[in-house]
Amino acid sequence: MAPSFSEEAQQCFGALLHASGIGLAFLDKELRFRFVSTALMTLSGLPGSAYEGRSVGEVWPGMTKELTPLLQRALAGEQVAGARVSGQPGFTSNTHVRHFRVTVLPASSGGLRSGVGLMMEDETERVEREQALRESEERLRGLVTVSCDGYFLHDAGIVLDVSPALANLFGSPPEEMVGQPLARWVAPESREAVQRAVSRQVESPYELTGLRADGKRLFLEVLGRPVEFCGRSVRMTAVWDISARKAAEEAAARADTFREQLLGVVGHDLRTPLYAIQLSVGALQRGGGLSETQARQVTHVSTAARRMERMIHELLDFTRARLAGGIPVKPTPLSLDKLLERVVEEFQVSHPTRLIVCKTEGDMRGSWDESRLGQLLDNLVGNAVQHSPEDTPVEVKVVGGPDGVTLTVRNEGPPVPLEERATLFEPFKRGKRASGDGLGLGLYIARQIVVALGGRISVESGVGLGTRFIVWLPRHAPGS
Repeated sequence: MAPSFSEEAQQCFGALLHASGIGLAFLDKELRFRFVSTALMTLSGLPGSAYEGRSVGEVWPGMTKELTPLLQRALAGEQVAGARVSGQPGFTSNTHVRHFRVTVLPASSGGLRSGVGLMMEDETERVEREQALRESEERLRGLVTVSCDGYFLHDAGIVLDVSPALANLFGSPPEEMVGQPLARWVAPESREAVQRAVSRQVESPYELTGLRADGKRLFLEVLGRPVEFCGRSVRMTAVWDISARKAAEEAAARADTFREQLLGVVGHDLRTPLYAIQLSVGALQRGGGLSETQARQVTHVSTAARRMERMIHELLDFTRARLAGGIPVKPTPLSLDKLLERVVEEFQVSHPTRLIVCKTEGDMRGSWDESRLGQLLDNLVGNAVQHSPEDTPVEVKVVGGPDGVTLTVRNEGPPVPLEERATLFEPFKRGKRASGDGLGLGLYIARQIVVALGGRISVESGVGLGTRFIVWLPRHAPGS
């Protein structure tokens, strides 16, 4: 007598017998194959003769461990539907791990249990796609975790998922953040900006102030991108904690402001006593009657006072440049060659052993601030004299062109190291060979004067070339 199934099972097997991609088989009480559908033969790549009278372990040794318990449950009268079985079935055409969805139904003959019916559908391709997707998601999450301080997913401002690192940053368990609106973790002063960014789906980084569970504020930078999550498009937002950077920037800004204000006050208040010293020294020098030793000492005081005066002017110019947005200039008509001759002559008098070569070429007329331009020449020529050997010349050359003039100041001192050139025009930056007479503001102020006059300044330095400062100025300064 043929084995009989329940009416429901008969209808199921009748419909599936002719379905493509779904293999059917009948196994007796010893779990040996007695019937195999064509679809199962095609699925396995084995002929029907390979199955007849053989056990699962003989035909599919790699599937025995997972499949046998399901078959035994069916022998006991239980219906097992939709179980997933994985393994190496030992098919001749393919031996890698495969995945099947299995349904097992008990069968009876003459009221006695006669075996089981087996239905198998190969889900290997789908399972492998799902696994690859999970692995890709894990790699993405790992990459995001490494590249930022944390991330979260949200849909229209509602948190869907949050990384453990971000939850720790906000001081809340991940499960308490999921389902909550973003506004709960944003400080009131940043909520409007975040709402605009979310509604417009902004994809460029922006800063905001976050709010921890304990009320502490965090300075954050965030970057959002659209991603797929559970079959829908949501936003993934990477988060960086920039609190330490913000604190450092604020501290540096406070220190800069304090220093600039202090220098401005000191520079201003020092001018009065210095002026009294200069008047007294001048009176002593004009009055005469000093011994040789006294005259030499008075000359030293006068020189020191002039150096101190220069430092005070540099301090005042520095604070003007930093706090007032630049050094003020008052352009007036001027012939640059006459100013240059006067500055070079003064240096030649104060440095009688040095050779200062002055050359001019072309039209020297223009509209500049005479006082500031004299200060620029004084700084550049003084720098060249200070950083070159006594027995070498300092060359000062001005060439007039159609639109402006080019000033070149060259010395034959040692080349400026490459690492120092990038900061040569920064305030309080002094080279390794600098003397102790200056504040490190001369070249900074020189650049500020050039910028205020609408020009540009650069430096060239190298073996055999020496060091050359090149200044270009338009013939008419801004505001003239």
